[in-house]
Amino acid sequence: MRVLPFALTALLFAAACAAEEPPAGASPAAKPSAPKGPSFDYAARASALNVIVVSMDALRFDHTGLGGGTFTPNLDAFQKEAVAFSNATSPAPWTVPAHMAIFTARWPSHHGVVNKLVPDPAGGKELVLDRLKDTIPLLPEELSKQGWEAVAFTGGAGISGKFGYNRGFTTYLDDKVFAGMDYSGPPAMEWLSANADHHFLMFFHGYDVHGQHPMTKTVAELAPDYQGTIDGSIEQQAKLREAGLAAIVKPGDPAKGDISPEDAAILLKVYQQKVREADERLGLFFARVRELGLMDKSLVVVLADHGEEFMEHGYLDHGATICEHQLHVPLMIRFPGGEGARVVDTPVRTLDTFPTLFDALGVAPPPDIDGKSLLPLLRGEQVDLPIYAESDYRLFVHLRARTRDGKKLILDLADGQKQLHDLGADPQESTDLSETDPRTAYELEQDIRTWMGGMNTDPNRYLGVAEEHITVF
Repeated sequence: MRVLPFALTALLFAAACAAEEPPAGASPAAKPSAPKGPSFDYAARASALNVIVVSMDALRFDHTGLGGGTFTPNLDAFQKEAVAFSNATSPAPWTVPAHMAIFTARWPSHHGVVNKLVPDPAGGKELVLDRLKDTIPLLPEELSKQGWEAVAFTGGAGISGKFGYNRGFTTYLDDKVFAGMDYSGPPAMEWLSANADHHFLMFFHGYDVHGQHPMTKTVAELAPDYQGTIDGSIEQQAKLREAGLAAIVKPGDPAKGDISPEDAAILLKVYQQKVREADERLGLFFARVRELGLMDKSLVVVLADHGEEFMEHGYLDHGATICEHQLHVPLMIRFPGGEGARVVDTPVRTLDTFPTLFDALGVAPPPDIDGKSLLPLLRGEQVDLPIYAESDYRLFVHLRARTRDGKKLILDLADGQKQLHDLGADPQESTDLSETDPRTAYELEQDIRTWMGGMNTDPNRYLGVAEEHITVF
């Protein structure tokens, strides 16, 4: 083989490169376009697509397969066909404000239903039931106006139609308090079987993993060696929760549980058993959806409104703290055919759910909402999704949180105390950095105050104010 001198080789290489370069002043050759992903645009066939939204009340993210749990095989199978958001935050740690935020795509302080009861506007001494103002659009109702028949099968209690959730629904099952999918599931599946050819939006909900829903097994079956007093009953759970709230004597006091680590571990086992049972019922529901050929004729969402706490932060139940165990929830959207299925790690909010569905179906959302469509994010665009959370749970607490770039500030409006956590380095929120990183704490507090001001809420109105607590739960 003949070998060319090095100088000649270099000269020939340079000439070849020069020949490939465009002449001066010419536009460079267009680079091949990147492969296009799904558009998630279903507007052209929206009239042939249904919407199914499943809410598994009080399900913690870390108990799903995506979150590292081993209790939800049916949900995990669904997740593999869906766009699953691994970092979804609920705007509130309890049912009423959290679900209303999903239904209105507004922060709780913006939609206004932050508690079950409010002072009587007529001046009476007794508190009266709160209800969403008719002037605030309910997004399921907006879909019903566009031709979807809206039906709901729920566990009642905090998702009862009396709070305003039922506007625009032809069917709204809510006649049992804290019912699970063992109660709401059979009529939901019966309705699907009878109306599979309808154009519908179904909201399907259950309290299966909630402390106020009974499980089918006993503590003795779950933990034969346990010798303590925890029995897993809904009556005992209510007593433990109320005892923790009773520790709040003056504004700013934290709720405190008073049980041993061993007892807390048993309550967690009870919860995990309820998660297993909820997943089995979800599997039955999805089996019927598939049997009827509706899975690929629908946009299907599974989410939770909040999580649950088992003494990780000194409290049991939910509502009175805004730790990640209560705010970090599952959110999954299955598009027809499982299109675009993936795991998305970017922080999102559950109040973005209906704006995303509206965008996919080509339906204009109502004005003045806080939620945003997540479709631009799925298409690779940058989307600004500020993460906030709030709780005025039964007037026992007034808490706000802001998370930005992995740093989370919890602000107690009742006494001004702050906690700053680095969720990346400290996901359990065990170390307060507010004194070692005062600049970040200050910036996030100003974010909270500005955000509240945008909803015409004065952060200072709660400072040092002792209120009569709402005892109805």
